[in-house]
Amino acid sequence: MELENNQEISMEKLKIIQNKFEDTLKLLEKNIAESITNKQKLNAIKQDLIEANKKFNESQTYLEDLKLKLKNTI
Repeated sequence: MELENNQEISMEKLKIIQNKFEDTLKLLEKNIAESITNKQKLNAIKQDLIEANKKFNESQTYLEDLKLKLKNTI
């Protein structure tokens, strides 16, 4: 009788541990998926910033050229 009670308690503890492990695994999978998504978003933002920087540099060069042309015509 005592052995059966110990086995029941052990099985219950084992089931609790298994459930906690599965919950932790689900949380880990969710966090990994979020990390991947965030990395993709960061890469997209990085590409947008690189493109914006190129356009800014082109605008700056154009304005400097325009300034020189205006200076030379005066």
